Amino acid sequence: RRIGLPLELYSHPLLGTTGSCGSCFDKGLGSVSAIAAATETRVADIMEDESVSKVLAGLAYKNADDGEMSFASYRPLDEARKQVIASAFAEVGEAGYKVYAVSADKDGDTKDFIVRVKLVEGQPTADAKVIMGSCQIMFEDLSPCDCIEYAFPEAPDEFRIAQLSQDALETYRGMKFENWKSMLMTPTCEAQFRRMLQIGMISRFYDPQLFPTPESLRSKYQVQDEKTGKTIELPHPVAALRIWDASKQSYRPIDTQLTGAPSAAEADTWWGDFVKELAAKHGAEYIQGLLGGK
Repeated sequence: RRIGLPLELYSHPLLGTTGSCGSCFDKGLGSVSAIAAATETRVADIMEDESVSKVLAGLAYKNADDGEMSFASYRPLDEARKQVIASAFAEVGEAGYKVYAVSADKDGDTKDFIVRVKLVEGQPTADAKVIMGSCQIMFEDLSPCDCIEYAFPEAPDEFRIAQLSQDALETYRGMKFENWKSMLMTPTCEAQFRRMLQIGMISRFYDPQLFPTPESLRSKYQVQDEKTGKTIELPHPVAALRIWDASKQSYRPIDTQLTGAPSAAEADTWWGDFVKELAAKHGAEYIQGLLGGK
């Protein structure tokens, strides 16, 4: 006795053997219903996949040299990456859209893009957009997948994203340690000087514009100039940096160490010598008082 299912379902192992009376088949109707529902779901998924693939394949993808790239594949953007990317690309988190990671190729080079597709009654439409940003240093177009992600020591597993390319990051690596030393040699105000001495040596990347401190931690890395009342941002070093590797479909860590900064093994000795240098310039008693919180 057949109930309008595809022929292959009647021999499905969940149904068992059916006799001429159909009684055994009747006992398996619950399994038949489950298989039918799963089949309908899979058919709907295939139709959606084809619809999404057609929309995504019709978009333009370009590499850093403005060369056209060919659509290769796509997958829904997982929730963890979506939350990270939304920290600097708010439109990724807007309601009414489904977000996909798209891989495109050109001459053996693979690059990933983030695309959001508008949904109508839960179904994808042709209203799709490749999400792009701009590097805060070089001002070049930048896919979220090519942006630097960072985390602070207070929450080493909570990554955020900066609209910053790795090439731009490397231009900063050679200057930030000297900038930090200059802030201590010629401080803006005593409050800044005191807090920076108490924080100690900084050997990892920091920047209040590129890697802004979360609101919950901001009070620890801000002081007020006693003379002007102006808020001064203090260096807040990152704990980790990473970037998405499209060819491996995984994250690749980036070294956080600043050029010129001592290694971990040398840090204590270097800091002790530098404090002596500051004491020679500003007075030993004064420096010791600031280190003690006076």
